[in-house]
Amino acid sequence: MTEPENSQDWSLHAYADGEIAGQECRALDERLANDPEARAKVEAWRRQKAWLKEAFDPVLEETVPPQIKVALRHRRGFTLSPAAIAAALALLLLGGAAGWFASLQVNAPKAMQFADLAIEAHEIYSRENRHAVEVAANDSEHLTSWLSKRVGHKLVIPDLAARGYTFLGGRLLAAGTQPAAQLMYEDANKRRITIFLTANQGGSETKFVIEEKHGVTACYWLDGPLGFVIAGETSRDDIMDLANMVYRSFES
Repeated sequence: MTEPENSQDWSLHAYADGEIAGQECRALDERLANDPEARAKVEAWRRQKAWLKEAFDPVLEETVPPQIKVALRHRRGFTLSPAAIAAALALLLLGGAAGWFASLQVNAPKAMQFADLAIEAHEIYSRENRHAVEVAANDSEHLTSWLSKRVGHKLVIPDLAARGYTFLGGRLLAAGTQPAAQLMYEDANKRRITIFLTANQGGSETKFVIEEKHGVTACYWLDGPLGFVIAGETSRDDIMDLANMVYRSFES
């Protein structure tokens, strides 16, 4: 988490970590209700903590690399204690086994980066009328073949009719330096949702994560060869239901 900038920040850190209770907690509740800047700090620290937990909890179950064991093994029967593991990580940071450390993916922040790109793309193209999509739904076979080739993995067009959404078509976009696909749907009230897909180059995985930005609700996750974002001006429950439908479409 970010280092506190002043003495008051220490209490905010403790509050964010759930380590303050009673009257002091109630006082901070009142302060945050009237201090948007402090509230934003607390929310940011909580997100950082959640990201780090999600990213590195699985590492605790991994086998320590052989080169680290060799570096630390001074006698037969040596057992790696938590302190030794911490020392191993320090060696990794110094470059002793940088390749192993580099393979660890800070999954949630990475997913959030392309989630932000997906939200921006949704805001731009969902407002278009004549040019909302590059290839219309009546040419779905070509669209699927083209986008699959560019993204580098076979894509499908999820059927979201059960939730009242009709497929409009899609387009090629970019996620940083790599190609991405956007699929667009519309319901009877002309509300639009988009599915943003790009290659998950690190092969990392995340759980479903919800983000709300500029009135757009987005659910994003990394799974196998692809990263997914579903975005729309709709409720969290609706987005989660749609996300599960998309997930099942690609799993099948």
